[in-house]
Amino acid sequence: MHSNNPENQRFSIVADVGGTNTRIALTKASLIQQATVQHFANDKFDSFEQLLHCYLKSQQVITCESACIAIATAVNGSSVRLTNRDWLIDKDSIAKISGAKRVKLINDYEALALSLNDIPAAQLTSLVNVREVQSSLHTSTNKIVLGAGTGFNAAQLISGPMNIKSQINCAECGHMTLPITNLQELKLRDYLASRHGRASVERVLSGRGLVQLYQWLCSEKKLPARDLSAAQIAESACADDDPVTRESAALFCRFFARVAGDLALAYLPYGGIYLSGGVTRGLAPMLREAAFMAEFTAKGRQSQLMQSFNIQLITSDNTALIGCAAALPEPLSAIGHQSSVN
Repeated sequence: MHSNNPENQRFSIVADVGGTNTRIALTKASLIQQATVQHFANDKFDSFEQLLHCYLKSQQVITCESACIAIATAVNGSSVRLTNRDWLIDKDSIAKISGAKRVKLINDYEALALSLNDIPAAQLTSLVNVREVQSSLHTSTNKIVLGAGTGFNAAQLISGPMNIKSQINCAECGHMTLPITNLQELKLRDYLASRHGRASVERVLSGRGLVQLYQWLCSEKKLPARDLSAAQIAESACADDDPVTRESAALFCRFFARVAGDLALAYLPYGGIYLSGGVTRGLAPMLREAAFMAEFTAKGRQSQLMQSFNIQLITSDNTALIGCAAALPEPLSAIGHQSSVN
């Protein structure tokens, strides 16, 4: 598949390992080689190492310069375990399989945040577009990305001055306490707490969370719950062909807007709010409805401020790979060259 010229063999690996799927590609000079992008269902593999070996074999690549792996969990140390899958991802194992001299592990939302300044316009859809005259009142270009998929999280991009590296603030927002405002939601909180010990944001704003919302509403209405996946619930809700799936998705979007609004108040992202995640994309038609923005801006004395933020939906599933490419550790050969020059 690739040239035998050694100069053309200097590839690096980037991967976005979620709870359900893994996206992986090769890069050269930090540029993603689009023909090498592949998606894998994690259920088909016993470990990430097995998946990586399968991928490298398919690409006919024996060794790589470096690797950057984005993982859906907090990253501390040289090995981490996924939050929503029993996989241990280890830097030494990745280096052994790929031949990479340098391996970097980062949080998946750190990768998404790193991509925000480089996402192609074709991969973005505007949900809320603030008037330019209003946006020009703020000099800050800070951005946040948040979304629901297998789990929920967010990260902040603080853009530095020219030639100064941007800063990323990571978080574990899925484990924040679910914000409750009425009696119906109080019943939901008690239901979730009885099953999980507490009601966190991720217990609602995730694929499994959407399924739980649907099952809970069926129970409340004393209706039989169909065996539906999150994708099926979202599709049914957007088609408006079942009142319970529709109400489940509407409740999901209400919480999503409320949490997004809270994060906007915390970070003041005048550079934009970016929504990501498979569940988020599946409910995109409902996120465009007036109810979403009404809940997002319902912040009392700061309701006017809440109209200051552009909100865009990331439509591609490969965006985190852009951030991984930006975060690739510098090859040892380049470091050695710099040392000899200095």
